[in-house]
Amino acid sequence: MAVTIGPILWSHPLYQDLTMTFVRPRMVALAAAMALSLAALKGAQAQDSTASIHYKGVTLTPVGFVAAEGVWRQRNITADIGSSFTAIPFSGTSAGNMTETHLTGRQSRFGMLATGSSGDTKFSGFFESDFLGVGTSSNANESNSYVLRVRQFWGSVAAGNGWTFGAGQSWSLLTTNKTGMAYRSEAIPLTIDAQYSVGFNWARQAGFRLTNKMSDVATFGIAIEESQSTFSGRNLPTDFIIGQAGGSTLNATNNYSTDYSPDLIVKLAFDPKDMGHWELKGLASSFRDRVFDPTNVSGGTRNATNYGFGLGFGVYIPLMADGRDVMDFGLSGLWGQGIGRYGSSQLPDATVTNTGTLTPITAGMALLSLETHPTKNFDLYGYIGAEFAGRSDFVNAAGKGVGYGSALNSNAGCQTEAAPTSDFAPAAGTCNADTRALWQANLGFWYRFYKGAAGTVQWGMHYSYTSRNTWSDAAGNQPQAIDNMLFTSFRYVLP
Repeated sequence: MAVTIGPILWSHPLYQDLTMTFVRPRMVALAAAMALSLAALKGAQAQDSTASIHYKGVTLTPVGFVAAEGVWRQRNITADIGSSFTAIPFSGTSAGNMTETHLTGRQSRFGMLATGSSGDTKFSGFFESDFLGVGTSSNANESNSYVLRVRQFWGSVAAGNGWTFGAGQSWSLLTTNKTGMAYRSEAIPLTIDAQYSVGFNWARQAGFRLTNKMSDVATFGIAIEESQSTFSGRNLPTDFIIGQAGGSTLNATNNYSTDYSPDLIVKLAFDPKDMGHWELKGLASSFRDRVFDPTNVSGGTRNATNYGFGLGFGVYIPLMADGRDVMDFGLSGLWGQGIGRYGSSQLPDATVTNTGTLTPITAGMALLSLETHPTKNFDLYGYIGAEFAGRSDFVNAAGKGVGYGSALNSNAGCQTEAAPTSDFAPAAGTCNADTRALWQANLGFWYRFYKGAAGTVQWGMHYSYTSRNTWSDAAGNQPQAIDNMLFTSFRYVLP
């Protein structure tokens, strides 16, 4: 006969007394402790979601990401994750007949944002770096020992009356913003390519900046920033000096121009409610070289100074739906003389006349952008950009074309593959083609697998089509170089 013991024990008065006296209070206490633990955990997670550290009145926020990336190019420009658009080779050359593939982690980035306040005055400091610097011993043979470089390092003071002063290395004030003129509000293309997109006008350089929020809509800014002159030309005279190789703590393998003054940038921005961001901007720069003229034919040995300028605009309009940003439209442009280095393509600022003096090159650049966000985890973007460098040509006493884009110089050998001089120095035919314009189309996406208190894990791909077009010679030879590029990136972004 089966005997059921459980119900008998549960109903026994002694069991009930033990339960009420010992077990139930402890169960209630355990449940309360678990509830407190869960609440504390949620509170800790909520606190962790700020991703900040508070230290003596200063809030420190780590920034950056770990990147594993790859790039494939149809034409070999011997570049890492940042492309050199003006170096795209013509299809008839050795480099134009070889593809290139690179895997890299050098765009990995780390830094820190520090913020604090005193009354209605706010203080900010920001540091950001990556590994896209190159040392004299850097190579890709075994250890890939590339050096750390400074991207940004600046500090700012924002007063309660709308004035903000900033100093250090940052994105140039010339770079289009998404809103106002605050640091870290720049509209940077989402490309994986570290050189971004053709037509994007920007620089990261040292400077001093003063801005004033004049109203809820209008902001004015002025900046003095580091100057340099890039130049290019054919059949140049030998009686001039633009600058010298770096000394002291500058790069001894690079040349530095000795410009007359820093670059001056002014900007006026408008942020009307629900109408996006609109800005107008201007640039003034100087160029100087030393002309050697002992016979006093053209004024004697002297410093020769010339000036450049740029006028630009920027528009950034976010489109909202159900309280969420679903699409961002952007349009920017810059036109002037001597502005080449402010474009992603790095076209020259100036060339040299037949008398040895620097003269600025007329140039222009524009970028159309469309960034969409179909879901909170997916971004799809596209950019179309173009940059142009005008002809600035002269004729010397021997009847040769001097300067940039002269039709007197032959382009007949630009598609000729010549015998190499060594394994690492493939030769090129006689080619005097100067770049007239570049245009580029970019299409890419970012997908976030996870975004939360632990950071963001995302993957992206990016395709670009780039066309490099040149000035024609007298015979009508006008070679064109085209490159298809494919990028991929896997990133863990710090919370």
